[in-house]
Amino acid sequence: MPRIPPIANIPIPLEDMPGAATMSALFRTMAHRPELMRHSMQLLEAAMRSGTVEPQLKELLAIRVSQVNHCFY
Repeated sequence: MPRIPPIANIPIPLEDMPGAATMSALFRTMAHRPELMRHSMQLLEAAMRSGTVEPQLKELLAIRVSQVNHCFY
């Protein structure tokens, strides 16, 4: 059971993004501080949707970093 419960009834605008389904709990927990959530989502969107690296490769890198750090992703 998490120390800070996620807010269940808040829309997450990035849910169509690769990997966002696994991050929804993080953003729903951040929803207790809406400004923090908004800035974090903007950072994630800029990192994953812009630049010259394909989004699929970015997703694979995120998965590999999680594996190396023994994190669930």
